[in-house]
Amino acid sequence: MKKKRPVWIIAVAVLQVIAILLMPPKTLGSINPLLLLVPLPLFAFVAWALLTLRPVGRTLTIFLQGLNIVVRVLITMSHVVPSKAPGTPADLPLLISSLLAVILSVVILFYVDQPETQLLFES
Repeated sequence: MKKKRPVWIIAVAVLQVIAILLMPPKTLGSINPLLLLVPLPLFAFVAWALLTLRPVGRTLTIFLQGLNIVVRVLITMSHVVPSKAPGTPADLPLLISSLLAVILSVVILFYVDQPETQLLFES
C-alpha cells in the first residue's frame, strides 16, 4: 500500500535548509561559496528520506533542527549582547536572523513531532 505524503512533508524538506543557512547578509557574503557545498549531500539525503517517508529522515530532521536551535541561542547570546566597552553595539542583523531561524526550526520540530506525522514514518 502506497503512503500518502502530506504537503507539509514537502515544505519541511525544503524549509529545513533555509532554517539552518539563514544568516545575516554580511556573514553569508563572507563565507566561501564552496563551503556551502559541504552540507549539500546531507540535506539532499534528509530531503530524500523525508519525501520517501523513511524514519531516518524524521530522526535527522529532529537532530538537525534541535542542534540549530541550541547553536543559534549560544551564538546569539555571545554576539548580540553588547559588551561594556564603548562603541560595541548589539548585532541586530544577527539577532533578527537567529530569531527567524529558531522560530522556523521550532515550527518544523513541532510538525515533525506530531503523532500523525510519527505514524506516517513508522508504518
